[in-house]
Amino acid sequence: MMPTIPATNGHDAWSNPGTSRAINVTMTRAEVEAFCTKHKTIISAIEALPRGGTRVVMMNGDEAAIMRKAFGKTLIEGKVEREHWATVRR
Repeated sequence: MMPTIPATNGHDAWSNPGTSRAINVTMTRAEVEAFCTKHKTIISAIEALPRGGTRVVMMNGDEAAIMRKAFGKTLIEGKVEREHWATVRR
């Protein structure tokens, strides 16, 4: 018999599992870091985008929802081009 996994994946006490934690914005990395500090949210990962802007991943979905609202018009909608962080050589 398979165990039952709750819809929230066990994180319902601290996270909104329906919201993606990743956000793409037109701001620079330094601007994003300062903005997140101002809003008292924690960054899980951050990277510059090759065509300008920054991809930031928040620690949880609730903080991502707060920051999406705060970033406002700087949000980049849709898919973005990202750099590959590793090259495999054979």
